[in-house]
Amino acid sequence: MQKLRLFYCIVAAAVLVPVAAFAASAVSEGERLGRPCAGCHATDGYAPGEYIARIGGQNAEYMTKVMKDFAAGKRKGSVEMSLLAKGYSEADLAAISEYYAGKPWKNSTNKIDPKKSAAGFKIAKENGCFDCHGTKGEGMDAYPRIGGQNSGYLHEVLKRYQTGKIESEEMALVKDMSDSQLEALAQYFSGIRK
Repeated sequence: MQKLRLFYCIVAAAVLVPVAAFAASAVSEGERLGRPCAGCHATDGYAPGEYIARIGGQNAEYMTKVMKDFAAGKRKGSVEMSLLAKGYSEADLAAISEYYAGKPWKNSTNKIDPKKSAAGFKIAKENGCFDCHGTKGEGMDAYPRIGGQNSGYLHEVLKRYQTGKIESEEMALVKDMSDSQLEALAQYFSGIRK
């Protein structure tokens, strides 16, 4: 009985150790490949300021899609992202996304205007934003986390959706919104602190 138990332990170790080593190497590959991202997004993806996206803790599937779109020229508005993304394979982009997605999310510390935020909540509720982004902006399925994201970044991205610089059937709802409505949405979602 003792010999059989020892045999099973050896077999389990022989199987599990290489799997664990492979998983660790995939994470470290994403970290290695993602080092240039730190120049704008900060080491752990918690970009300071207002106008650069926080990517630490963001949805990996969404980040991979965005970077593929930058690489293919489908997502305009950032020369740096377009140039960087073109230098990676799809597997590289996925590894980078998984690395940053594995970080815990940290909310933006941008100042929020309470009146604009309240107006943004009403706009979000009336337009079904919670259906894709969740009631706390946590993101659902392939949709990004926007709750706690940097407000200036959210506002700029909403304007790009509005003008068609970023194509999205789901985001067509912002096409007829005023800039003050877009800013209110950005203020509301940025102000969500979980």
